[in-house]
Amino acid sequence: MDSEPVNGAVAYDVPQRRLELAGVTLSRRLEDGKGVWRLEAPRLHGEEPLVVERLGGPVTPPRDVTAVLPAFLRGSSVEQVQPRAEPEAGEPTDAIERLRTMIEQQYAQILLHDPGVRLDLDPEDVHRVRVAARRARAVLRAARPLLDPEWSEPLRDELKWLGGSLGRRRDVDVLIAHLDREIEQLEQPERDAAASLVGRLGEERTTAQAVALDTLQSERYYRLLDALEGAARGPRVRRGQVSLKELAQSEFRRLSRIAKRLGPDSSDDELHRARIAGKRARYTAELAEDEIGKPAPRLIERAKELQDVLGAHQDAIVAEARLRGLLADAPGSGAAFATGRLVERERARRDQARAELPKAWRRLDRAACAAFG
Repeated sequence: MDSEPVNGAVAYDVPQRRLELAGVTLSRRLEDGKGVWRLEAPRLHGEEPLVVERLGGPVTPPRDVTAVLPAFLRGSSVEQVQPRAEPEAGEPTDAIERLRTMIEQQYAQILLHDPGVRLDLDPEDVHRVRVAARRARAVLRAARPLLDPEWSEPLRDELKWLGGSLGRRRDVDVLIAHLDREIEQLEQPERDAAASLVGRLGEERTTAQAVALDTLQSERYYRLLDALEGAARGPRVRRGQVSLKELAQSEFRRLSRIAKRLGPDSSDDELHRARIAGKRARYTAELAEDEIGKPAPRLIERAKELQDVLGAHQDAIVAEARLRGLLADAPGSGAAFATGRLVERERARRDQARAELPKAWRRLDRAACAAFG
């Protein structure tokens, strides 16, 4: 039976309700006797939603609409659907249900931001897809004692592949945005010399976007989405239960061992390892939030602060190396002077991050003590 029109429009989705999961709507209405398909997807930072409207028949959306939806369709056809009631809030979930929910949330984020990466709408779309892949991978790692490793480890490998495939695009976006801000602080003629140098990153970005697009058009990517959808329905588990709080505590102990060895003379690699451990600890705390209880939000926030400090340090190292590489390919006195000024700024950013690190760690350590005793 046809669904009831809402404001003269009929809602559509695939049978798996993927559009609904990601907060995307697809509808068709009659306007002056002609069918009009409308796709609407939320965007970032409170921006206006992505809207695509095209005339089309009653069975299949027009090509301009389906071109945005490969990740949602994946061989499925759209059908008319009835809006579903919002589920009632339940009691705190058990470990497996919490894991399932988090995987579903990350799967939804990948679906939601897939069109933005395909259409190159905003650099943040790439970031959101990578974060979702990283979060899903991290919680699968944290929940290893609960899971069938023959199922979970290949899935983690594929999530790592997805994040890595989009990494080049993300890195060049971050670098361009950061250097543009730094160049604005320079005076002429250094500003023009630095801008022309950084402008050469545009070619690299074009290549990186092509790699990202190839990834999102690959059968491997669609198989990964199928696997995430299956995991969101129910992870493949071992028998028995494990405390998520204990798993989170274990990750923070691992981070603590790394952090307490850090000092003013620690290498860049040592700080990078601490950054990775900090991410894992944070994502595991998110998984265990219900069991940790009231201290969890502060713990997660303090872990993010540490992650941000260590991230700024790593970004400064990468930016300096890239600046030197750009200069090597385009030598000249003007470019050399401008690059030197920018390298000074990156070294100052690195030093500032190192100076902020002890305080960020102390704040996180106190939050961990409050959460785990």
